[in-house]
Amino acid sequence: MTRRSLCSAVLAAPLTVLLTAGPALAANPVGPSEGANPGSGLSIGATIALYVIVPALIMGGIAALVWLPGMVGGTRYRPARGWDAEPVWFAGPPEPVKAVASAQVGTDVRGGASGSW
Repeated sequence: MTRRSLCSAVLAAPLTVLLTAGPALAANPVGPSEGANPGSGLSIGATIALYVIVPALIMGGIAALVWLPGMVGGTRYRPARGWDAEPVWFAGPPEPVKAVASAQVGTDVRGGASGSW
């Protein structure tokens, strides 16, 4: 780390804390006597429910929405077992068996180590 970047980091850290936390530390010019009644605080149970249980339920709901379609889905390939689903030919002819049977062998030789595809 160069001297200039170290100096910048040393100056930037306290400045960042001051700029972000400074307004929270400022005194209320109106004061609490002007109707700023904070009310009673939350109990331990309400605090835990608000900051732990509710976020856990939200994250659990999102996780369920993501995982359930995959868990309920159809067949899956397992390496130790054979493939039992119907074959699919993507972007091929509508009748692949007839197309393969009627295909003619070409005379062009392509590919190989020369890369003439």
